[in-house]
Amino acid sequence: MDDRTGSRYGRRLTAIALTAGGVLYGVANAFYWVMFPDDVSETAGNVAMAAGNLGAWRAETILFALAHLLLLPAMAGLAAALGRRKPLVAAIGGTVTLLGLYFSTVHLWHYNAFFGALAGANVDADAARPVVNALDNDPFVMASFAVWLLGWLIGLLVLAFGAWRAGLVSLWVPLVLTGGQVLDFVTEGAPLKIAVSVLMVAGLFGLARGVDRRRPADSPGEAKAAVAAHP
Repeated sequence: MDDRTGSRYGRRLTAIALTAGGVLYGVANAFYWVMFPDDVSETAGNVAMAAGNLGAWRAETILFALAHLLLLPAMAGLAAALGRRKPLVAAIGGTVTLLGLYFSTVHLWHYNAFFGALAGANVDADAARPVVNALDNDPFVMASFAVWLLGWLIGLLVLAFGAWRAGLVSLWVPLVLTGGQVLDFVTEGAPLKIAVSVLMVAGLFGLARGVDRRRPADSPGEAKAAVAAHP
């Protein structure tokens, strides 16, 4: 297998991971807000929410975890695809996004799963509140939470706009992802969160199509050289 063939397969795998991860992310987000439409006023309220439908709580935790696990290699592949044209953007966006997705996966298993375990053991929110408040005030927990939110928000947009500047995607792709990320950050409630899911799936699919193009975006000099070599 030569480098060109390996690059083609790498782009194809990245596109598949972007598409599958995007769909799973959209499904998980919509599923959560349809099943749990009422936002909690305090973190300990998640125990009662999980107890209300433990099966759905565990299902959405698994869906989000799978989505993020697929998006980890997808974002790494996207950064690699940008590396030749936009190395600085690829390095910054890739690093920030991968850190965000890593901590999001840790958060899901050590936080969401924690509430599911308490609900499964019939522990009520009042009994869990001292422990949950301690977690909320722990600097390491809060730092990981911030890295997750800001890494996924900022890193994805850096990569998406970098893909546009590199000629991989049209401008609508980063704009749609920006709308989805911002809307997710500032809104609550099932209707708007379902709109977030639609925007994120569309944007990630747009990235997948750009990465999986038949030919990678060559620089102008490389394009001219290719034309000269093959009249």
